[in-house]
Amino acid sequence: MYCGWRARIGLVMPGNGTNPEHEFHKYAPEGVTVVTQRVLFERVDPKGLKEMGDRVDEAAKLLATAHPDVIIFGCTSGSLIQGFGYDQEIIKRIEDKTGIRALTTSSAVISALRALNAKRLVVSTPYVDSVNDIEKKFLEDSGFEVLCIKGLQNLDPDLMPRTSLREMYHLTKSVLRDEADTIFVSCTGLGVAHGINMMERDFGRPLVTSNQASLWGALRALSIRDDVGLGKLFTL
Repeated sequence: MYCGWRARIGLVMPGNGTNPEHEFHKYAPEGVTVVTQRVLFERVDPKGLKEMGDRVDEAAKLLATAHPDVIIFGCTSGSLIQGFGYDQEIIKRIEDKTGIRALTTSSAVISALRALNAKRLVVSTPYVDSVNDIEKKFLEDSGFEVLCIKGLQNLDPDLMPRTSLREMYHLTKSVLRDEADTIFVSCTGLGVAHGINMMERDFGRPLVTSNQASLWGALRALSIRDDVGLGKLFTL
């Protein structure tokens, strides 16, 4: 049978990662296929993230030869590291280069949070504080109050896919605040999608992860509204 007879999602992702690819393939609805392309990613700090972002255009151009219906740059911090509006700049660059509709993880996350009517967030990440500070400002400039953000202080991108659900569960629990209405677990490098429903039950709030929001955003861009079982977001 023809792969992607319903739709094809093009995923540009950090070269060290495994979880964006794995989770997209695992949770994509029937008839939706995912094609991927990697970009070099050397260090999880503002300089390394900006350098990765500069490589996205050529990766998207190559990925476009597989004829996806939409292209997403699947990296949270890499698509917001230059501040508010940087995600839209990357989207325009991809679209200009390929002629294909595009989005980024950070733009998908903002759309997901708005769909959940989120106002006051707590955020857990694997990042260092210098990246968290930029992410906090990006979220605040996008209209959300960030009550607490805390990271694991990882600079090596190879550590992201090695971070366990157990680590992120306890980190996320530590940032919870009574007044928070929504939780954001940031980084496409994390493989935590299988824990979303558990964490929503345990923490009593909707929870957004980077890969979950990225897949949701790509599917909604294609007018595909299947509930793939990844938390409250997919029930909207």
